[in-house]
Amino acid sequence: MTTWGARNYGDPCRECGFSWSISRKEANALILDAPRRYAELLDGADGDTRHPALTWSVKAYVCHVADNLRNWAERIMNATASGQTLIWPFDQDDLAELRGYEHMPLQTALWSLGHSANIWEDALASSGDRDLVLDHPERGLLSADEVMLMVAHDTAHHEWDIRRSLGS
Repeated sequence: MTTWGARNYGDPCRECGFSWSISRKEANALILDAPRRYAELLDGADGDTRHPALTWSVKAYVCHVADNLRNWAERIMNATASGQTLIWPFDQDDLAELRGYEHMPLQTALWSLGHSANIWEDALASSGDRDLVLDHPERGLLSADEVMLMVAHDTAHHEWDIRRSLGS
């Protein structure tokens, strides 16, 4: 099955190399290990570094990944708890501005990422073995596997953005 992500980013992703053919278990492991990997990657960094081709600093990418995890976890819980499968999209740049990503200390962003990974894990556990399908107005119907892959890609892609920023 071709996922929304593979159609839009390529398989593997044309930029970060993420493979959309990884298993759900591998994708979830990548997501849950993100707080450790990001903390290790950013050890000693101030968080303000940014790649010249990117809009956000490394700490803003950490904030974004944390918010993305938490938002998808809430969407899964909506479907699990109430059967509400319709998703309300948001503009990530508006959210970054409203939440003050660029003003947040890196340590706070990493703390948030750790808690968001825990919330993600709790939402998956609550959904059990249900085969949820979420209805995204821009991306269409998304299976639980597609959601898992999209979140894993976001996590891996922005880790790549952070690595590029630190190397610039």
